[in-house]
Amino acid sequence: MKATMNRGESLKPKLIVLVVLYKKTISASPTISHLLLQNKTLFDLELVVWDNSPEPCPEQEVAELSAAFDQFQYISTPENVWLSKLYNQVLRSNTYDYALLLDQDSEFPEYYFDKLNAAVLGFPKISLFLPIVMNNRKVVSPGSFVYFKGKHWKKIQTGAIPAKNVLAITSGMVISVKVFLAHQMKFDERLNLYGIDTSFMLRYSKFEEQLYVLRIKFDHDTVLWSNPSADVMLSRFRNLKGTWPKILSDRPVALVLAYFYSKVVSLKLALKYQDLRFLK
Repeated sequence: MKATMNRGESLKPKLIVLVVLYKKTISASPTISHLLLQNKTLFDLELVVWDNSPEPCPEQEVAELSAAFDQFQYISTPENVWLSKLYNQVLRSNTYDYALLLDQDSEFPEYYFDKLNAAVLGFPKISLFLPIVMNNRKVVSPGSFVYFKGKHWKKIQTGAIPAKNVLAITSGMVISVKVFLAHQMKFDERLNLYGIDTSFMLRYSKFEEQLYVLRIKFDHDTVLWSNPSADVMLSRFRNLKGTWPKILSDRPVALVLAYFYSKVVSLKLALKYQDLRFLK
């Protein structure tokens, strides 16, 4: 990887946008629909669609999307590559100044790129830009890291803020290439789904003092904030529980607290779903 704006020239920032699909076509992705509405002239823009679906998207849809972007990549991996690994592969193998990570189901306003462009140009020393992510009218990202887990913000903070103890989901993150070049950072490839964002944010705050929260709201949905079936919740909860020993390995007190917290949550879920599997 390398940056493009390092030659003293007046250039547009190079923004690489990574959208990850899973069992959803290009035409069915709200994220891609909203990307097409953005002012693409504000950045030297490249779109990468990484498709983890068992079957690739129809060739016609790929061709139509390619025609809408000067720089475009479509990568199909039916083996369903872990998010942490595909993030690292894209970030490692491309040239850019900023990278925007997106899932397939985000909705955001048409002026998002306008606000993002103003922020990255106005705050060149800041290396992480985050939207305000909403789920059912609740702010779910950013949030605070308290002892060993995340906590929702009661009051929204925007602009440049201290990075310490701030958590955020990866979808919507805009990361400067400087983070990876200066600090040799990468996403933790021991994690395949949950915990990837928490691990990244905790490590980011060790190297960088500030981040920037955009005055932009994303609408986003995920399983843990909905009411899934017992089988789905059990799988996701076990995945989440398994991340804590990895994320908190250098925080022994937090790891102990997380262990006892997981026991409490296991009991609550067993009672909610009337399913003893949550206790195992």
